[in-house]
Amino acid sequence: MGRARPDLIRVLEENPPGPKAGITLVRRVRTREYVTEIGPRGYLSQIEAAAFLGKSLMTVNRYVRLGLLKDATRYGISMIQLAELRRFRREYLEGGQGGRLRRNAGAERRRKTTS
Repeated sequence: MGRARPDLIRVLEENPPGPKAGITLVRRVRTREYVTEIGPRGYLSQIEAAAFLGKSLMTVNRYVRLGLLKDATRYGISMIQLAELRRFRREYLEGGQGGRLRRNAGAERRRKTTS
């Protein structure tokens, strides 16, 4: 089994982008390309979420463990909703914080959810 390669997945957003727009995933496996349409309320696996965010798989896994991304287990696989990924990208990656998240980035969010 090969290692996870989010760089082999292209994410095409609908034009114009918006909260009610879906995405198209184009996954390259050897010489073939497989196209998957994801609706606005659809779920992505962690490797697809890594391609969507432009991060590595381990980084997305860390975000889930820290509680920054909410996941749901479907068919034994950790899946993340597209709306949740858009919220995360808007709040943490594009808005002010950008770049690398610090060690206690999700501490205040975890405190809010446990109360």
